[in-house]
Amino acid sequence: MVHAGVEYWDQFFRQRLESGDDLDWAGLWTEPFLVPLREAGVRTILELGCGTGNDAARLAGEGYAVTAIDVSGEAIGRARARFGSLASFLVADMTRELPFPDGSFDAVMSNVALHMFPDDVTRTLFARVGRLVHAGGLFVFHVNSLEDRPLRARRLPARELEPDYVAEESGQTMHFFSEAYLRELLVGWQQVRLVPVSIPDPETGEPFKHVWRGTARR
Repeated sequence: MVHAGVEYWDQFFRQRLESGDDLDWAGLWTEPFLVPLREAGVRTILELGCGTGNDAARLAGEGYAVTAIDVSGEAIGRARARFGSLASFLVADMTRELPFPDGSFDAVMSNVALHMFPDDVTRTLFARVGRLVHAGGLFVFHVNSLEDRPLRARRLPARELEPDYVAEESGQTMHFFSEAYLRELLVGWQQVRLVPVSIPDPETGEPFKHVWRGTARR
């Protein structure tokens, strides 16, 4: 089953750069994780799908040693130019085996980047995250929830490729997660906590996006 690849994301970030829109959510995604990361004694973090590096830089500013990857060379080039002195940025496809030894990190983080893939790829990806963190390490993430699907469909018409997995007119692919599906993906993890989060439109106050905020311990 298809998902948006390198060409799509290079073009996406190139257009963002040209328009001056860096797609930065400020501390919306990282701040909720600061307490669990600190309480777990985390020092090293791998970020999956880092985009132009804003969240990686925020965590580096909190004292963490951050390695961040993205499939887009355009995004990584921008991240290195801005934040290369703060974190290590690498062009890599999270859906493939990553070049890190087992248990390399205290935590893996991904913010609104794990929900782009069909079911088989998603299951493999979640399983591989477990290899990357050591025993007792954390997995923290945000993914679009099933509740987000009708909101997104109003703005971005799409056709269904698999149950709750769609291709939008732009070429972007999107998977929407139920709580039951997430818990199935996280079988084997401990202290799994899933929190539904509604993000309001800054102008109207109406719901703009629905995500799951997840934390789990290996």
